Amino acid sequence: MLSWRTIRIGLTAFALLLGAKPDLTLAHPQTPDTEVELEGTVEIFHEDLPGAGRYYYFLHSGGVRYSLHFERNRPEHLQTGATIRVKGAKVDNTLALGDGKKVKPVTPAPTPSTLGEQRVLVFLINFQDDPAEPYTAADAQSAVFGATGNFVLEGSYGQAWLTGDVVGWLTIPLSSTVCDPSTLASQAQSAASAAAVNLSAYAHYVYMFPNNACGGPGQSTIGGNPSQSWINGTLDLSVIAHEFGHALGLWHSHALDCNTVTLGSGCSAFEYGNRFDAMGNTSAGHYNAFQKERLGWLSSSSGSPGVITTVLSDGTYTLDAYELMSSGSKALKILKSTDQSSGQRTWYYVESRQAIGVDQFLSNNTNVLNGVLISTGSESSGDSSDLLDMTPNSGILNAQDWSDPALMVGQSFQDPDTGTTITTQWVSAIQASVSVQLGSGVGQTNQTVAVSTNQSSYTRSQTVAITATVTANGSAVANATVSFKVTKPNGSVASGSAVTGSNGSAVYKLRLKPQDPAGMYRAGATDTSANPPASAATSFTVQ
Repeated sequence: MLSWRTIRIGLTAFALLLGAKPDLTLAHPQTPDTEVELEGTVEIFHEDLPGAGRYYYFLHSGGVRYSLHFERNRPEHLQTGATIRVKGAKVDNTLALGDGKKVKPVTPAPTPSTLGEQRVLVFLINFQDDPAEPYTAADAQSAVFGATGNFVLEGSYGQAWLTGDVVGWLTIPLSSTVCDPSTLASQAQSAASAAAVNLSAYAHYVYMFPNNACGGPGQSTIGGNPSQSWINGTLDLSVIAHEFGHALGLWHSHALDCNTVTLGSGCSAFEYGNRFDAMGNTSAGHYNAFQKERLGWLSSSSGSPGVITTVLSDGTYTLDAYELMSSGSKALKILKSTDQSSGQRTWYYVESRQAIGVDQFLSNNTNVLNGVLISTGSESSGDSSDLLDMTPNSGILNAQDWSDPALMVGQSFQDPDTGTTITTQWVSAIQASVSVQLGSGVGQTNQTVAVSTNQSSYTRSQTVAITATVTANGSAVANATVSFKVTKPNGSVASGSAVTGSNGSAVYKLRLKPQDPAGMYRAGATDTSANPPASAATSFTVQ
C-alpha cells in the first residue's frame, strides 16, 4: 500500500505537471480520502509540445472525470474507451495508483476502424476574447481532406481514406488565455449541434482554433470512438498527420541511442527521435512498419495491398520501396526476443525508404536512400517503437547523429544477444535486397488458433460474437494480438483486432446491419504475434 506521504507528493507533482497551481488542501490534507475502487471508461490523452510531450490518463466513472496518477509505469496496453477497474487513494477528482502495468481492462476499447472510410468532422473554433479567423474553411478543408487525406491514402496503400465536413467558424464562451481541451471540446460540440450538425455521423473530431494558452501545436486522444484531436493555430501537415495517428490509436516512434554501439547497455530513448516518421518528428513521413502493422495497413496476407514478410528462415529477401503501391513486400519482420514470463515478443522491422510521395523530404539523404531502416517494436506495448542507429556517434549534435541511421549497402548488423545478422545487399529506386541469418533461439513458435461463433445462424440486426483462442503446446497464450476478417457473401469485408486475455481468448463483435446480404459469411482470425502467424476460420449464415 502506498504511504500517504508518497501519494501526496505524487499528486502535487501531477497537479504541477498539468500546469495547475499547487492546491494547499492537496499538499496538506487534513483528512485524506480512504482507498477507493472504481470502474469506468479510460481516456488517454497526449499533448505534443515543442521537443517534449505529456500523457494524461482520466477515468470516467459515475458521472465524474478523475485524473489518474501512476506511481510507476504508465499503462501502454490500453486505448481510450477501455473499461478498467482501479484501486487507489482519492483526493477530490484525482486518483493515486500504483503500477500502471497491472491495470487490466474489464472490457477492451471498441476496435478502432483504421481501414476504409474515415469520417472526420473539423470544427473551426474561436474564442469569446479572440474571434479571429486566421484561415478560411477552404484552407482547413484542403489541409485535412487534401494534404492529410493524401497522406493517409498513400500510407495505407489505398486501404483508408478521409471524408467529412468542416463546420464554423464557431465562437465559444471560453477565453483564449485558458488551456482547457475538455471544455473546448464540449463547447465546440454544443455549438455544432446548435448549428444542426449530426455529430454521430463522424468517427473523428478535429478541433482547429487560433493560438491559445496551450503551449503545443497539437493534442489528441489515443484512439477513442469518436477520437478527438486539437490543432492549435496551424495547418501544418506534419502536425495534423501526427495527431491523426494518435486518433487512430498510435503512440510515438522513438529513437534508441546506445552511445557508441547500435544496441547495448545504458541506452536511452528519444521520445520524438524517429525523424523519418510522422509519429516521431516534424517530418510528415510515412508511419513506420511497426505502426502500420498495428493499423492493419501492413499484414501478412499475400492478397493485401500492404504486405509484411515474417522471416522464418535464413535467406535473402526482396523489399519493394516502402512508399510504392505495389504487390511486393514492404517490410521484413524478424523475431528479436521473447519474454519468458509473458510470452510477448519483440521484433525487428526492416524497410527500404525512397524519396517518393510524402517521403520526398528524403531526396538529399544519401544514407537512407542507399540503405534500409531498422526499428524494434513489441506486441506488448504500442509505445515500444524504437529506430536503431546503424552509424552511432556519427555527429556531435543529436540531429546530426540521427540523420544517417540506415544500414547501408554492404553493411551488416548483428544482434548482440542472439547473433541474428541482417545485411543490406543492394538498393535501387524501387527495391532492396536484404539477407537474414537467424541466430540461436530464434525460430518458429508452436502457437495455434481456434475460431468459433456464439451460434451458427443469425438474422440481420443481431450481433455475431467471434472468439479466437490462442494456445501454445496446449496452454493458453495471453496478450497475443489477433486480427479478425469477416468476408460477406457480396465480397465486402469487416475487420478488427483484439488482444487475448489470460484464458487465451479474444473476441470480435460484428453488428449485422439491416442491409447486410443473406448467405454464408466466412470469419477468419490470425494471431499476428505468432512466428509464423497462425490462422483459422469458421463460417456462419445470415438469413
